[in-house]
Parts: sequence; structure tokens; C-alpha cells
Amino acid sequence: MNFFEHQDRARRNTSLLVFYFVIAVLGIICLVNLAAYIALAQAGFGQPTFPQWITSQPFFWSVGLTLFVIVSGSLLKLWQLRDGGEALADMLGASEILPDTESPDQRRLRNVVEEMSLASGIPAPRTYVLSHEQGINAFVAGYRPSEAVVMVTQGTLAELNREELQGVIAHEFSHIFNADMRINMRLMAVLAGILSIGKVGEFLLHSNRRRGFSARRSSNSKNGSALIIAGLALMAIGYIGLFFGRLIKAAISRQRELLADASAVQFTRNPSGLAGALISIRNGQGSLLDTVHAEDMSHMCFSTTVPLKLNSLLATHPPLDERLAALGPDWVTRANVRARQSNTQSNTQPSAPTSPTAADPRVAGFSGAEGCASNGVDASANAPASHADHSAATPSAANRVGVIDAAQLGYGQRLLESIPATIKATLHSPAGARQVVFALAILASQSDRHELLKLLSLNPQDGEQLLALADSIDALGSRLRLPLLDLSITSLKQFSRDERDALCTKLNQLVQHDDKINPFEFLLLVLVLEHLNKKSGRARPVRFRRYSQVAGDIQLLLSIIVFSGGARDDDAVALFSRARGSLLPPGRTLLPASRCTLNALHKALRNLRDLTPLLKGPLVDTLADIIVADSKIQVAEIELLRAVCSVMDCPVPPVELPR
Repeated sequence: MNFFEHQDRARRNTSLLVFYFVIAVLGIICLVNLAAYIALAQAGFGQPTFPQWITSQPFFWSVGLTLFVIVSGSLLKLWQLRDGGEALADMLGASEILPDTESPDQRRLRNVVEEMSLASGIPAPRTYVLSHEQGINAFVAGYRPSEAVVMVTQGTLAELNREELQGVIAHEFSHIFNADMRINMRLMAVLAGILSIGKVGEFLLHSNRRRGFSARRSSNSKNGSALIIAGLALMAIGYIGLFFGRLIKAAISRQRELLADASAVQFTRNPSGLAGALISIRNGQGSLLDTVHAEDMSHMCFSTTVPLKLNSLLATHPPLDERLAALGPDWVTRANVRARQSNTQSNTQPSAPTSPTAADPRVAGFSGAEGCASNGVDASANAPASHADHSAATPSAANRVGVIDAAQLGYGQRLLESIPATIKATLHSPAGARQVVFALAILASQSDRHELLKLLSLNPQDGEQLLALADSIDALGSRLRLPLLDLSITSLKQFSRDERDALCTKLNQLVQHDDKINPFEFLLLVLVLEHLNKKSGRARPVRFRRYSQVAGDIQLLLSIIVFSGGARDDDAVALFSRARGSLLPPGRTLLPASRCTLNALHKALRNLRDLTPLLKGPLVDTLADIIVADSKIQVAEIELLRAVCSVMDCPVPPVELPR
């Protein structure tokens, strides 16, 4: 199952979630009406027969109010989480780990996240810490892969070493690419509605208590008793709703956790990191959370957040021993050995090799082809790309989208290490990241540098510093331009709304100054606009389910990609004809070069991003086929592909080109 199939499955699971929600609501309505029937009888309003009750006005009021409470609870939670992971971080009171943090533990986490994001082709997610949580846990949240946030507990930072932390973050990145985040956010909203009935019951009980003991002795004692009965009944129904809510979460979550473990091993090719983290939870701090939102988040986290009875039925995660056994047959034994060790040895790492192979029986469960197939993971994703077909630019490019392997992770680490310390320090502040973006725009433009500086309204000293920064970046070569941009976006998100808008305006002026837009300028502008606009973190609907609905947009995109590789005249026509395949009807031919502008492409991509996921995969494959048709991969082609895929929410791993 590749990235696009995971995305489609998640959308289908959302439909299944709606079905579960409807069933739960119907059950709650029946129980609420039974409670109302009993409460009214207790209050002295008579004892109507069942046929009389279901046709009475109180019955319809009861149904309407119940639906109103449940739907309002869900809609309110959806509204609170409308901005995705950042909204959830605010709700939890999480503290952002800023790029310039001086904490060694936090700096280590940011390095791991940055390496993995560079390897996968997405901007580094914003990273948060739950500073009051001592259990070992983590989760990702958001509606789009490129707009995810990563949150970890303080216990995770304090208790895990770098290898274990990398295993946990790889697990969470797999949730990003497996499209689990979106349904997790939806699930929080659905369960908030189901549980809202219990909160109404608590309100009724508290209201009755405030009336005092004397009120119960008055002529309204029957009404008071009715409120008590109704409150207790609604609280009981709320707990029943909680039970069924946990059933829904368990049905959706358990297998996804095993899949995420499998993907994490594929990403790192090192099961000892993930196993070490699981053993630390099993034998040490545990993973439970103290926050009042622990129940709401139980399906999102790396491990269990709340204690459960009926664990085999209601747990959102498989037992730790089951997860360890899936990593290899001797990890449970190692966990037991570590449990018997003294406190001074409790943090000792397992002695498994740090670079195991698929033949190693300890990792046969997930690392080998057989194990991956049994867990729904494409084993071919483990194979390193050859020189001719690196990363996204392969005949099966769609299978490389949203995939990290050991080779890509190593490349991400090398990219991060290649950035000079002075430029890294500049990237750590929003103001510095803005200067890096402006420097990249100046390097890409054909306009006079001093004319561009006038657009920025800088004083002479700041202007000279910006030009010096541009020269330093230019000396690094073109392969670091995109990583610098990805790392800049994380810092730029700390800007206020007005500062973001001002940055986007200035950048657009720089790019448009010479009336020409090259592929890197297009990529620069698209990425900044996509990630800094006010709706960047929100979910996007599927509007198109057939290629015919966006045929003109696909025709323009294929034509631009054909011309970007240098093909002209008959060669360009032939390449377009081979590439269009089943994407376009016979009447759609190569557009004239004069119509293939990047400004027009930006408008077309706003439609293509709303294709159903299963239609995006063949489109990405076709783009990659065009790029490798001449057996050459040019930087401009890769930058254009990255821009297209970024708008369509398709994380493309970087291509390691010869220097």
C-alpha cells in the first residue's frame, strides 16, 4: 500500500467513522428517551403507554435536544481544531521548541525531526513539548502531511537516547504518511459529541445540588428527584458512550500502530531504537498522561495514555510485548533481562546491531520482505534507489512519495551537516529565516541586485548583509537551496499573521520584478505561500473524482514538464503523446510554449490538489516518466516537480544529484 492508497483508505475510514457515529447516536437517543420517560413518570406527569410516548411532543423534544447536544459538541470540537495541529498544541498548553533552543535534549529532538523531514521532502514540522508529562509518549497532529506538528512529552526527552528518539519520531512520521492524522482529528470531534451527553448529566446533577437540601423537602421534591434521576441517567449514558467511543477508537487504531512500527523500522533499518523506546515504557516510566485530554488523545499517541480494563477489547494500542515480538522474537526476552538489571544499568541499550539486515531473525517480523508483506508494507520501499532512478524520479515514483528509507535518511543527515553553522544560526530566528528566503529570491532572479534591495526598503548596512548572505548561500551550490527553504519555513511560522502577509507580498514583488519566473522562483513562491497562508493547516476537500473534470489543468501541467526538460518541436510532441496515456482524452495535445507559463500552472494546481488521492498517484508517475525520458535529471525539473507535488500534498523525497 503506497502513500496514495493510504490517503484513500483514510478517507474511506472517515466514512466508516461517520457510520459508527450514526449508530452510536441512534443508541444514545434511545437511551436518553428511556431516561426521559422514567424521569417524567417520577415527576408525576403520568405513565403514558409506549405508543403514546413515541408520538408525544416530549418524545420529539427529547430526540431534538439529544441530536442538538451531540452535533453541537462535535461541531464545537471541529471548530476548535479547525487549524490543525497548532490548534491542538494550544489546547494542550504545549510549549514550542524553538530553533534556537539551548536545551541539549530539545536540540537533539529538533535535529532528528529536521533530518527526517529533509529525507522525506516536507518542511520540518513545528515541534512541541508537553513539559509537565513525565510518561514516555509522542504524537503528530494535523490535516495535511506538510502541515503536521510533532509533540513529545518531557519524559520522552529525558528518558530516551538519540537512537530511541529516532525510532519514536520515525513511528510518528509514518502516521503522517499513512494519513492517520486526519482521521485522528476527526475522531476527536466525533467522540466529543458522543461524550457531551454525559457532561449534560453532570451539569444537571451539579445544578440540583446547588438548590440545597431544603429544596428537596419542598413541594417541588418530585421535580428535584426527576432532575437527579435524569442527571444520573445521562451520566450513565455518557459512560456508555465512552465505552462505545473506545470501541470505535480500538477498531480503527490498533492495526495502524503495528503498521507504524513496521514503517519506522523501514525508515531507519534499525529496530533497536524503536524496541529500546518500547522497553523503556514497559520497564520504566510508562506512557500514561496526566492531562484531562488524555482520553481524547488515546488513539493518537505512540503508546497508551490512560489505564484500561478490558484491555484486549478497548485498547487503542497492541500490548507492548506484542509490539516487541513483532520487531523480532528475542526482544521480549531482552525486555525481561533489562527489567532485572539494577537502576544504574536500566538505561543500557540492547546489544542488537545498529545496522541489522533483513536476514537477521531479530528483525524478520518487520524488516524482511515477508514480514513487511504480512503487515501491509511495500517491501520494495526498502531498496535503495539506483543512480539512474533516485527517489521520486523513478518509473514507480508514486511508490516513493511519502517513503523514507535508510539511504534517504542518511542523505538528509548529510544535507543538514553541510549547512554552515553561521547559516544555521541565521535560520533559527524568524527574522533570519526571512533573510534567507529573500537571499534565495535574489539569487534566482535575473534583475539587478540593488534594484531588488530597493523593493525591500533596507538601509545600506542591512542590504549589504543580505547580499553577503546571498553570496554565502550561492557558494554552497544548488543542492542546498531547497533544504534551506524547508528549514526556513519552520521558523517563518512563528511570525504573526500580519508579518506573514507582509513577507509574502515582498517575496512576490521580488519574484515578479523581472517579469520572468524560473522553476526555482516558482518553487520558492509556492512553498512560502502554501505554508504561510491563514488556511494552510486546514483540511482540504476532494472536489474531483475523474481526470476529465481537470483535463485542461493536466494538459497544461504535462506540457510545462515536457518543455522544462528541454524537449522541443517533434520531440516534445512525441513525448507528450507517450506520457498522456489514460490521463487525457485523444483531443488534448501539447500546448504551445507561449501558453505554458508558471503563473497559469499555479492556478491549475489549485484544482489538481483537490483530486481524489488515487488519481494523484498515476499523475505523479507520469511527471516522473517525462523527467527521466531523456535519461537526464536536471535541477530545474526536480524543483518544478517538488513545487507541483507540494501543492498536491504529495511529499517527494529529495534526489541526490552529482555535485
